[in-house]
Amino acid sequence: MKSIKISLLFFLSISMSAFSQTDNPDRQTELIGSWTIDLRPSPDAEGYYQSFEITSIQEKKLEGSFYGSPISEGLINTEWDDIYFAFSTSDNTYTYYHSGYLKNGRLYGISYCPGRAFTAPWNGIKMIKE
Repeated sequence: MKSIKISLLFFLSISMSAFSQTDNPDRQTELIGSWTIDLRPSPDAEGYYQSFEITSIQEKKLEGSFYGSPISEGLINTEWDDIYFAFSTSDNTYTYYHSGYLKNGRLYGISYCPGRAFTAPWNGIKMIKE
């Protein structure tokens, strides 16, 4: 009887893992497109909007631009309920690191620049083409 219970538990655990969320490359397309990102420096500041363009995603690699700079080393992760991403950009002086996630059609992220002792949260919405 004990071996039957152990076998049943083993079978159930295998079955449950088959139904758990796994990497779904089709979800990647939700990120592709033009986004308007609000980079306001504080919650009470006026909106400061910049573009985030995701032009392609292949084999978990993200390409595009953010704040007018090309994305470097962009990666995504679709293995969780939300889609997570990270990348870097640079200007003439500094490298900026960014990470975020897509939840309910909205992007949420944070940018960090050690050279400027700077970090800032941001959020954005996808632009609708007419």
